[in-house]
Amino acid sequence: MAYEIHLYCKTGGATAAAGFEALTESAGVPVENRLSGEGWVSAEVGDGCQLEFSAGTPVVAAMIAELAPSDESGRVAASDAVATLTLSGEVAWPAVSAVWRAAKSLWDVVPYDDGAGFAVDLDEL
Repeated sequence: MAYEIHLYCKTGGATAAAGFEALTESAGVPVENRLSGEGWVSAEVGDGCQLEFSAGTPVVAAMIAELAPSDESGRVAASDAVATLTLSGEVAWPAVSAVWRAAKSLWDVVPYDDGAGFAVDLDEL
């Protein structure tokens, strides 16, 4: 069963391609089996770790609008992109850590998962 972590990002209007490139370059992770479409880019960035970066689409706007009322800080509402880490099987945890830390160094980021909500913590995964 897959586990997803969403990183709601305030990028200042980066496209999906530009955001994905900035994130993977900053994280220094391998990029394999890259796919892309309108408003999204996805690739494997380590064993058991799929990264999708989405921006500028109605789906992203809906994800932000759905979660924003639950975020007392108001930072989700200010987001303009979502980086989703989908983890399954034997996970390359250094890649997960590198992507999470790179996102936080590049942008204002609010992590969220369906289990812990906004309390999800990289050090507790």
